[in-house]
Amino acid sequence: MKKLVIISGGLGVLGQAFATVLQEDGYGILNLDVVEPPPDKKIIGDYLQCNIIDEQYIKKFNDYLASMDMEIHGLINSASSQPEGFGNELEDYSADSFKDVLEVNLVGSFYLTKTVIPYMKKQKFGSIISIGSIQGVVAPTFEIYEGMNITSPLVYSVAKAGMIHSCKWIAAKYGRWNIRCNAVSPGGLEDSQHGGDVFNKIYSSRTPLGRMAQSNEIAEVVRFLISDRSKYITGQNILVDGGWTVW
Repeated sequence: MKKLVIISGGLGVLGQAFATVLQEDGYGILNLDVVEPPPDKKIIGDYLQCNIIDEQYIKKFNDYLASMDMEIHGLINSASSQPEGFGNELEDYSADSFKDVLEVNLVGSFYLTKTVIPYMKKQKFGSIISIGSIQGVVAPTFEIYEGMNITSPLVYSVAKAGMIHSCKWIAAKYGRWNIRCNAVSPGGLEDSQHGGDVFNKIYSSRTPLGRMAQSNEIAEVVRFLISDRSKYITGQNILVDGGWTVW
């Protein structure tokens, strides 16, 4: 029976990087995303439109899983949200924008995890991975954003810290069913950042390895954590940051 890996935010740069390496390893891929893919874009894996914070969509998602003749091997919580006003200063931040980011990251991953857990308990195995961030571990270095059109708002750090700690709770609760849960926390991603060459140079100069990460490098860590090669690793947050957090 083919093993299925579900990727929320599956149409994004990171989501498709994960899908690429996991399809190479023989997994079936189900991409969840709130938007439909452009007709001219080649998608790695299957696609199901799903608003992960809407219970009606979650019910349809569960029905879809129940109809499939596949083992649910893994879930990758990778969906994120940058609503209007995402980069505003705290003093000007709206509660609606704050709630939106929290809902997609925390409520969305809650719904998806809640949905797959019964399948994984029945199988007595499963690997759940949440995509965190270094800024869920350490505070942002705000001076790198000076003069830039990007920033790292409070809600992003709060949401990612919550996802990281959720992994520890899930790992402790469901380990008896051989269900593992880990977080992967990237540093700055060159192929999905919006600050351009100037920000790339500033960020890279503060990183021991002297560069930003590529999405495929994050995907290799996810590949390892999904696989049985990591079968004794659970409840961990793996920083993939080129050494950013050692300074």
